[in-house]
Amino acid sequence: MSSKKFSSLEIDAIGEILNISLGASATAVSTMLSRRTDITTPSVSVVSKEEFQFAEIEPAIGVEITYTSGLSGRNVMLLKRHDVKVICEILMGMEIPDEEFELDEMNLSAVCEVMNQMMGASATALSDFLGYSVNISTPNPFEMQDFHAFKHEHLPSDTKMIVVIRFNLKIENKLESEFMNVMSVSLAKDLLKGLGLETVEEEPTPAPA
Repeated sequence: MSSKKFSSLEIDAIGEILNISLGASATAVSTMLSRRTDITTPSVSVVSKEEFQFAEIEPAIGVEITYTSGLSGRNVMLLKRHDVKVICEILMGMEIPDEEFELDEMNLSAVCEVMNQMMGASATALSDFLGYSVNISTPNPFEMQDFHAFKHEHLPSDTKMIVVIRFNLKIENKLESEFMNVMSVSLAKDLLKGLGLETVEEEPTPAPA
């Protein structure tokens, strides 16, 4: 990705940072669900907000995480609604018919707890990796009802480009799926600065999703 905000080395570095932090998340989720959970090596791309799509995981549920110290910005996790239902079923020890599943107070609480454990472990791993403390806010889950509203409310407004990281998710005997992590270019740069990597300033050309 020459002549762009991220070189191929920097893209690889972003992937490795997220691989380490989400690896810690997988361990936390495994403990919480009492099932082996694997989050595989991520695939990183830089795309324009206009071209960004996630049809492969729709209908989706989003979870927004704000960094309160160490890093500046927000991460948005996008998961399949079905996968969130499966996680809630494991936590509650019961099956939920598709037509009855909704983000009510009980399920919101379950999603928040899983994401809090997951992203808390991720923040701790980032702290260890970067050498300084990284803390997050309480995760904020939301149901994806309007794609244009989502772009306006949850994607960074100060840039045309975003960084999209795709992961495969496996939960033992229950789930084999994928999810996405979306962050601003500036947040990705902050991660790279923690490794002593500097980036150029040109606006990048969208990479294939």
